[in-house]
Amino acid sequence: MSLSAVLLSGCSVFKDEPDTRAQRQHVNLDIPADLSTPRQPGKYDIPQINGATGEVADKSPVLVLATATSSRITDEAEKRARVMFERNDLTGELLPFLQTEIRDYFAAQNIELMATDSQDLSFETDWIKRFRTEGFWFWQDAKQLDEARYAISIDPKPHGRTAIVSVNLLEHRYFDKQAELSKAAARDNEVMLLNGLINQISVAEIETAIANRDRVQEVGLEPGLNKAGEPAFITTQSIDVTWSQLEPVFEQLNFTINDINRSVYTYYVSYKKPSRGMWSSLMGREPPPVLPIADNDYQIVLQRSDAGTVINLLSKDGQSLSADTIAAAYDPFVAAIRAAKVEL
Repeated sequence: MSLSAVLLSGCSVFKDEPDTRAQRQHVNLDIPADLSTPRQPGKYDIPQINGATGEVADKSPVLVLATATSSRITDEAEKRARVMFERNDLTGELLPFLQTEIRDYFAAQNIELMATDSQDLSFETDWIKRFRTEGFWFWQDAKQLDEARYAISIDPKPHGRTAIVSVNLLEHRYFDKQAELSKAAARDNEVMLLNGLINQISVAEIETAIANRDRVQEVGLEPGLNKAGEPAFITTQSIDVTWSQLEPVFEQLNFTINDINRSVYTYYVSYKKPSRGMWSSLMGREPPPVLPIADNDYQIVLQRSDAGTVINLLSKDGQSLSADTIAAAYDPFVAAIRAAKVEL
């Protein structure tokens, strides 16, 4: 009963305390009679901005896409349509490569490109037209929206390893009010043309890479005689370069290295004829090269010569193999060198 009385009287036990915190009050200034009352802005007044307002883009800007292996984004890419190219194995001499690809890009689209200087570093395009298709099926019609001319410039550095390619809009004519270009839209059109040039160069690099991959590697190895008149292989590479590149060749020939003596340029190896696995046959891979020698231990000794380096293939006792054996081993050695992608 007493507990019920306490609960029922809870509202009277916990009384609201008055808020004794200081209330913020507005203080009015007493202005002398000979002075004017200052303006008191409202709390949410929006301040006025003096001067003209700039353009506000309604979409994200087009970005420079450095998709070629030789292309690099520059610091000014957000403001200007420009990209830097660096020479690499796929470009060769950079300036002639860029000049050729720029010309090929516009030639493929039947757009005339005129050089405006004697060094072919500055170009101007003919009118590039843009159309919109209207109608459907057999009643389709192409309506021209606008046309523009561009300047393309190449700025090569004195060392010849890099160059900057820039695109600038020269003229623009529109036949539809919606095709009128703002400053941001003009920059987007410049970047889109620049991206087309970069893509042209990227495709050319890929074609070069495929051609290099498929190209049969030149091998300088030739059969010959060592200083003692014994049959051997001769390469134009130095003895140190030859020594450093033989191990991948041994792997292709199925040699196992048992020991080496760098001081006398000698490899002690074991040979076992390779077998072609089932998966290699099914995948259509080339069979591994097979040497015309028995499964046994051998020595491979390098010697300096006036022509470069002599590679001696010897028995485990250090005896030179026959001339017929060396001649028959030449083609497997060449195949192994090409498969290892080394220069011998």
